[in-house]
Amino acid sequence: MLEDIETRLEELRSGGRPVDRQELEALYTSGCAEILELEADSLRIKRQLTELRERLRHIRAAIEFLQDEQAAGDSAHQRR
Repeated sequence: MLEDIETRLEELRSGGRPVDRQELEALYTSGCAEILELEADSLRIKRQLTELRERLRHIRAAIEFLQDEQAAGDSAHQRR
């Protein structure tokens, strides 16, 4: 998309053919579609990041639990 716009701008700067309304509308529509795709990707990534953070929280809790259990077991074993 950006390459298309840059190419067209270079053509205009060098005195190439003028932009007609249909071409301008097509560029605008393509740009809007690309923005919507990027926003959807961003939302998807944010959702995945939230899910990963939640998994990490559960993993940390499990590790802490196991460490506490091990420490309690070691403490009970030392008292014997």
